Amino acid sequence: MQSESKSSNILKVTAVFATVFCCVFTAITLKYLLVRHYGADRGYIYAGACIASTVCLIAAGMYFANSRKRLVSNIKELAAVSSAITVGFIVNLYLALLSVYLMPVALSAFIIAPLSRRRDAFVGNLMSNILTAAILMTEAVATGGEIEPIVVMLVAGIGGGSLISYNVSNDTKRLNYIIKGLVIGVSTAALVVAYLAARRAALQWATIYLAIGVASQLLLGLMLQPIFEAAFNLVTNSRLVELTDRNAPLMKRLSNEAPGTFSHSLAVANFAELCAVAIGENPYLARACAYYHDVGKLTNTEYFKENQSDYNPHDELLPEVSAEIIRSHTDEGLALCNRYRIPHEISHVTVQHHGTLLIPVFYEKAKGLTDGAVDQTEYSYHGITPRTKVAAIIMICDSGEAAIRAMDKPDGARVDKLIKGLIDSRIAAGQFDECDISLKDLTTIRRTIVSAYGGVFHKRLKYPKGN
Repeated sequence: MQSESKSSNILKVTAVFATVFCCVFTAITLKYLLVRHYGADRGYIYAGACIASTVCLIAAGMYFANSRKRLVSNIKELAAVSSAITVGFIVNLYLALLSVYLMPVALSAFIIAPLSRRRDAFVGNLMSNILTAAILMTEAVATGGEIEPIVVMLVAGIGGGSLISYNVSNDTKRLNYIIKGLVIGVSTAALVVAYLAARRAALQWATIYLAIGVASQLLLGLMLQPIFEAAFNLVTNSRLVELTDRNAPLMKRLSNEAPGTFSHSLAVANFAELCAVAIGENPYLARACAYYHDVGKLTNTEYFKENQSDYNPHDELLPEVSAEIIRSHTDEGLALCNRYRIPHEISHVTVQHHGTLLIPVFYEKAKGLTDGAVDQTEYSYHGITPRTKVAAIIMICDSGEAAIRAMDKPDGARVDKLIKGLIDSRIAAGQFDECDISLKDLTTIRRTIVSAYGGVFHKRLKYPKGN
């Protein structure tokens, strides 16, 4: 099974790189077919551009395959980064026909920075600029054109894109994205103008072109970033904030149709966010996973304790039927998330947060109804164990929150003992065997929940009667 998955991933990676090659060579071919001013040297220039681009793309592919294995293993993110590199290259290639100073040289960085890691944004921008510069320099050498403006814009693109990569990444507010992008773009353009002034070059048109380039860079980045985010169903901090908005479709359904489950999810989210920060995980992702982990309960709302009043329908059911209803909420949650296009980093937590744990209430009920042995697998969840640290956090916080609420007189010492017992039982049951979470992380999570307990389940002051 693992070898099949690896082979499938290799095929997908190959398809991504093949698509990039096709798009780049199509853009180059169309340029030399449509543009007439290259004259008799057009074929020679075209061949040179193809060779230069091939060398750049092979180098880029080898770098990703050997140095960015995390990115290569995430196909949708790899596809998004590769597409952003291609888009940046094509836009710059064609705008350079008018003037190299019109090129939005840091466009790839603008698109990638909110979508992927800083290093990927930096490398993607670098590749886009080198690929563009290689072709433009090939043309300049063949036609006797100027190389200096190309080098100036290459340096500006790499410098400005680097600043964008390391300052715009992980920003949750679009306004901050605009302000930072504008400041970096204007600053980079100002440095280019200062250089041209020092070289006594003609500044009027160059300044106008640079201003247009900065504006188009910002506008295209703003337009394309959410399009890429939605098209590749990526998890960004801004997307996570949108998904945890109370008006998000599934959240609105959960709050209206299963208010008890919704309240539980909010409490789990408070714990999970703090735990994620404590062990260095993404708190936005932890909060989103907590919000969506129980959406499968929308299918049989009344069969879950937090949504019941005095009547419990399980009192009239056989324990195996009850176990199946309870167990099914994990698969139902995944199906709902897929229907609403919730990213898999969140949706898969629905089937991981209970792992393969026993459903003890109905298992004990079944044992009381029979003299023979009871098969535990019939009264256990049929999900998969946590694969990420965030999924492990949700598993602990989910059971911990419910157990704390069920305690008669919880205090710090009792809560600490409770959470330790929950974690130890899950370790013994092998629930964290496929997860890279450490014992140190688990201890930190336990202490964080105990510390947060006082803030979440604090006692209220009793006021005098009538007040």
